[in-house]
Amino acid sequence: MDVSLSAVRFAPVSVPRVMAYATERMQKRLASMPFAPTHAVVALFVGRPDIGKRGGDYSKNQAVLGQDCERLRGEFPAYRFAESGNAWPLPAVQAARLAGLGVVGVNGLLFVPGLGSALTIGAVLTDMPLSDGVLLTEKGGYCPRCGECVKRCPAGALTYQNGARGFERAKCLAHRRQKEDWPLERPGYYGCDICQDVCPMNS
Repeated sequence: MDVSLSAVRFAPVSVPRVMAYATERMQKRLASMPFAPTHAVVALFVGRPDIGKRGGDYSKNQAVLGQDCERLRGEFPAYRFAESGNAWPLPAVQAARLAGLGVVGVNGLLFVPGLGSALTIGAVLTDMPLSDGVLLTEKGGYCPRCGECVKRCPAGALTYQNGARGFERAKCLAHRRQKEDWPLERPGYYGCDICQDVCPMNS
């Protein structure tokens, strides 16, 4: 099933498999949907989200995926489809990883071969039965484990010791600015985004 021609890559994954990584809030949001999706087709878009008052604005992706849902309803009238600009209520990075689209880097973001991590993630949720994508190995073309993001993180939210990645969400400036409504630190960035800027895969 082709999803969005605007997405650079897309692949399916089962929703229950992804929701094993979901927060309680995500679980409640999924349960409130008008239908119970069994699968999601995760879509990747190049570039970072537009910046809004409370963080990234994924409305452009959602509008594109909404048009795709309309097309899919016509092609597959027996099934239901719903769009999500940032994969919500799915944990987006894990959804993309489990769909086989990339791997999780030291900075906790999705790394995709040839694209780095400067991406946004959307999804089409559906009750159509689909096969999961194939998990990728972490060898080559992904996060180089160079540690630049760890060294440059101003809040010390990232750690990487003995091959194990650590992330303290409560320290992350982007997370705090979204949850506590802090002002923008730099024009065009919500939080700091330094871990994206210094990553050699994004240059």
